[in-house]
Amino acid sequence: MHIEKELVESKIRILRDKGAKNNSQILKILSLKGPLIKYDLFKELKSSKTKMSEKNVGYPTVSRRVDALVNKGYLQVVGKRVIIVGKREGESSKYGISWKGFLAGLTIDSVAEDVLNVLELNSQLELPFPKEEPIRVTRAIFSNKEMQSIAQALLTGYLKAIPKDLESLKPEQVPMYLFPALTEAPQPTQSFEKKDMSKLLQIPEVFDFISGSLNKTENMLENSLTAIRDLKKGLTTASKANIQPVTGIEIE
Repeated sequence: MHIEKELVESKIRILRDKGAKNNSQILKILSLKGPLIKYDLFKELKSSKTKMSEKNVGYPTVSRRVDALVNKGYLQVVGKRVIIVGKREGESSKYGISWKGFLAGLTIDSVAEDVLNVLELNSQLELPFPKEEPIRVTRAIFSNKEMQSIAQALLTGYLKAIPKDLESLKPEQVPMYLFPALTEAPQPTQSFEKKDMSKLLQIPEVFDFISGSLNKTENMLENSLTAIRDLKKGLTTASKANIQPVTGIEIE
């Protein structure tokens, strides 16, 4: 399925503002290749048949784009790599996608279709349980095309569920909207055969994670509802206090 362009541009500013095409290509390569140093990322971009490479974008531009994406929370430094410059040995930072970058990358069809490999290649995308077994089971249940349809449907729901835009979310807030996204997600366009999802829930860590996340989401929604009720009650009380009862009419 394809995500509405208006929804993407309203909720993911880096795919709308200046440098959007470059940002998209960087997210695509780092999602599918895993963390890279800036120079290796530059070489990947130059060797790929993309609009970015066709415009002969230089290394300084790539470096600035990476720095901007780090500052906005879409990329993160995930380690160092030893490099040789001339005859000198030094270190260069390796950059990988964050969870925000992962979500933004799902707007790209090739990334969404290969989403399980993306999770495997990017070990910095940590979950509260080991990823290997859930990925293995999920891969046995769904085809790549089915995974693309599911991933992009969930992303559509996620973008609709967040109150403002992806960039405004703090890292700890990103997982909070996972389950609200389920209620906003459209029906995947890919036709599915009947799937046995019980295999995933039979993994104790997965079950505990889903159960715990649902409890947190329920508490969050209950707290919000309580706050709304208190606000409503306060407004009603204030409104009644300002109304003066009419006790009679004086006629001169």
